Parts: sequence; C-alpha cells; structure tokens
Amino acid sequence: MKRIENHKTFETEILLIEKINSWDQFDVKLNDHERMSAKLTKNGTELELEVAERLNTNDDTATKISFTADSVLYETGRLDYKSSNSKISVDFPASFITTFKIGTLQSEGFKSHGTFRTFYPVDLNEIRTFHYEFETVTYQSEKYNHAYVCLRIDLNGIHYDIVQFKTETQGYYIFENLGKETFENYLDACFSIKQALGFINKLMPGSEEYIFDSSGKLYYSNFVRPTLKGMYQPLSYNPYSFLEVGRVIADEFNGKLNRISLDVLSALTTKIHTSSDFSTAVLVILEATASRSLLLIPSSFAVIIELLSKAIDINEAGIEVPIEDRDLKKKIIEELHGVIDDHSDYLTDESVLKLKRRLNEINKPINKQHLTNNEKLTRPFEQLGLCLTLKDIEIIEHRNDLLHGNILLRKETSQSNESINLYMSYVSAKLYTLISKLILKSIGYNGYVYNNAKHLEKHLEISTEDEYFEKI
Repeated sequence: MKRIENHKTFETEILLIEKINSWDQFDVKLNDHERMSAKLTKNGTELELEVAERLNTNDDTATKISFTADSVLYETGRLDYKSSNSKISVDFPASFITTFKIGTLQSEGFKSHGTFRTFYPVDLNEIRTFHYEFETVTYQSEKYNHAYVCLRIDLNGIHYDIVQFKTETQGYYIFENLGKETFENYLDACFSIKQALGFINKLMPGSEEYIFDSSGKLYYSNFVRPTLKGMYQPLSYNPYSFLEVGRVIADEFNGKLNRISLDVLSALTTKIHTSSDFSTAVLVILEATASRSLLLIPSSFAVIIELLSKAIDINEAGIEVPIEDRDLKKKIIEELHGVIDDHSDYLTDESVLKLKRRLNEINKPINKQHLTNNEKLTRPFEQLGLCLTLKDIEIIEHRNDLLHGNILLRKETSQSNESINLYMSYVSAKLYTLISKLILKSIGYNGYVYNNAKHLEKHLEISTEDEYFEKI
C-alpha cells in the first residue's frame, strides 16, 4: 500500500444518486410542453417518463425531451417509446398516457472536456477491498484515512483513481480521471479499466452509470454493458481465499504469493485499451464465465487461445532444429528405438517398422514461417518463456475437437453426463489458467498464478506434477 495525499469526498454525488433512485411518479415540468403533466419513475436500472398526452412517437421531436426536476434542467439522450394508453368515457374527458424508457440523460451545461467522476452501483457484498489482488494507494476523506480501497492507474499519461465505496444500503465502484480529457476519451478509458479489473477480481461493473463533471453536472446512462461476474480468478495474495486449496498447501504458500502492482495493472489496462484482440479476449472470458455454461466456456476459451496466439506471437523467420547436438540426437533416437523394442510384443511387425521410420524424422527442421496450427498455438508460450507440460499441450489441442463439433469433448459414447461435465470443467479451468499465464506474462507480471484446474485432478484420477500456485 502506498500512502499518498489524495483527498476525496463523495457525499454530494451520493445524495443526488439517492434522490434519483427515489423517483416514484415524481412530478417534472416538460420545458417544451408546459401544459402537459409528466412523471418520472426509477425502478432498478430502468428510468421511465410518463407524459399525460398522446404523442406521435414517429416524430423526431419526440426522440429528445427536456424537463426540469428539483430546479435542474435535464435533457434526454437515448429515448425509447414503451407504450401508449388511453381512457375514453362518456362521463369524463379522454385521457392519454405515453410512456418512454430513458436510456441517457444529462444536466444542462454538462461539460464535454475536463475531469469526470463515475459511480457504478454494485451489490454491497461486492465491496471487499482490493487488498488481496492489487497494490493500493490511500485516500483521505474529511474524517478518515482510507486504505486498501483505492487504485491508481496510468493510461496514456493520465492518472485514474478507482475507489470502492459503500453506504448503508449500496456499494459503488467510483472511477475518476485526475487529468483533463474529452468526455468521449474518458468513457473509452473507463471501459478498458472495467475490463482490466474484471479479469483480475472477476467483477466488471456496469448496468448503469452516474457521471459527474467538475462542476457537479450529471450524465446518466443505463445503456451500458451489464455487470459481469466471472468464475475464475488468476491470482490472490491470500492462499486461504481459495476454498479448494487445503490448509497444508495454503500454509506452504502463505507470504509467497503476489498482488498485481499498479504498474502491471496500468500495463494491462493499456494493452486492453490499445489492442482489440486483448479487449475481445477479456470480454469473452467474462461473458462466457458469467453464463456458467459448460457448453460455452470450453469453446470460447479455445477461440481465445487462438486469438491471443496471433496477438502475442512475435514474427520469426528461418529454420529451427529441435536438437542441435548431433550426439544427443543420436542418443535420444537410440533410446526411443529401445522403448519401441520393449513393447514390440504388443505391436505388429508392420507397426514397429512404421514407428521406427518416424524416429528418423524426429529432428526434422521447423520452418518458423510455416508452422502447423498446434505449433502456432503453443509458439507464444515458448516466446514468453512459459513451459508447457504434456497435459497442457493435450488440453490446447482440444481446440481441434471443439472447432470440429465435439463440443462435449466426448472420449467414448458410453460416458455419463457427470463424467462429461467433470472433464469439461477441468478443460475449462485448465484453458483459463493457460490464458491467464499468457496475458499476465505478456504485460510484464512476474509471480504466482493460481491453477484453477488442480483441485479437479483427484476427481478425474489425473496425476500431474502441477502445483496449486505456479510461478511465471
């Protein structure tokens, strides 16, 4: 944790947010239609405007409506027609109600350039500090010094603070830029930051946003990606936070694990911000795992492996010989001949001959510009210095099964549903661990990564030398 001078107060914004969320048939004044009565209702993330009049919803003038609420002038941006109701009686005048769903609105005079502060509402139980995943900085309110709930990210030379904050009934993720920029660029930066946070701590806030400019003017939108809650986490400083890790192993790694430094978090955000492939990969991880669907997750992760292999791969040319030492090559081939001979009783003479012929090709030169599909998928791991086990390669090569329609990864037709689901869970967790290694290593992270698949080995009777926490 870095102790810095970093003063903040959120009371004014929180009061307005709470007032907006209390709107229930709240009377407002339509500025272009003063004789019409109108009411605002906020229900969850939906904001509706009821106008006591029949309006032509095909008229372009109805796509934006300005109104005054609590002496503040607002103008809608995105406005969708919801319904029209009429009541006609011989005893009373006809009455009409036209209802609109408001996607965006903003205060009059909201700035298009400067510093901004965004509030993303989240469940109270999602406010758990950043202490175990990230290096943090302090911030000061009027009465307290706050630790472990503030991050500082550098993106394109501008600092952004991300704060976890809560009232008695509501949690918030709060983003703000500390250097001036355009509103459009600020929105793009926030989207990249949300993805980076979601990849590390499984929560990408969204669904609605309350954005304030430096003068306190408001921009509101519920036309944003929904909040995503993923399944997997690549790391934590606290080994006891992973319930599937036994006490003995957790004790062994206590004090050894790593947090994401602010420099590495900034690098991850920058990579997502500047690379559409990285952004797509992180979004697919979050959206696929938020679905909790074993039909989607393995196939999605196979696509991500291929996407990242192209994004990370360093173009190389020339010929590479796997075994450069001639004596070593001869020794390996002789030993493999011996292995085949040791098992020749179980093979036909023809099979033995074919296998031994293939041994002569074992050191065949590799053209770096003409790799097989499987070599292309594993190449970035080699270039980043990430060692792959035989089990890793086997799991990566499931890409061929998945892309050729074997979505359930069946090994035999008589497999039970439980067996299929368990193996798909293992493949999903294994692919995620490999993906997280690729992403983290490519942005300069050095430390431990959690092996999300390790605890499933005992249920599948798989034995590997993999650890629960693997250093990269």
